[in-house]
Amino acid sequence: MPETNKPRILVTDLETSPNLAHVWGLWQQNVSLSQLMDTTSVISFAAKWYGDRNVEFYSDHHDGHAKMVKQAHRLLDEADIVVTYNGVTFDIKHFQREFVLAGMNPPSPFRNVDLLKVVKSQFRFPSNKLQHVSDQLGIGQKTPHTGHELWVKCMAGDVKAWALMKKYNIQDVRLT
Repeated sequence: MPETNKPRILVTDLETSPNLAHVWGLWQQNVSLSQLMDTTSVISFAAKWYGDRNVEFYSDHHDGHAKMVKQAHRLLDEADIVVTYNGVTFDIKHFQREFVLAGMNPPSPFRNVDLLKVVKSQFRFPSNKLQHVSDQLGIGQKTPHTGHELWVKCMAGDVKAWALMKKYNIQDVRLT
């Protein structure tokens, strides 16, 4: 007899564009709102249900922003538990901003298990970064990329950059 009361556990990770601003220096800058040219937004996310091998991926480039946000809302709305790495202070708040800007209600309540918080509270690794913790645990590697340049190329619509972003985002979900 199948268990019907099992919680639905969603593992997710998102990527955002940077804020773009006009600045006069590189060190200890106070950027005013009048200098802000464009604000951050979610540009992609990957998610998988615990126990399922399939990782879903949505992005501005592949699906359009509105569809991507709707898919994120659908998945979070179905989840009882959402597992993230730094999701309490980053991912979930970015998702929530996207939902309110799209005129959506918040998704159904879920429990957020932030593995970064778990790692910080339960272990003393030299670094709490996902790359280091996954190395130490022997569970895999993050997908190497070109750093900030990857995000710049994605924002410019570079197809090869988007292919790498997809691979990177999906691998972060698998590691989480």
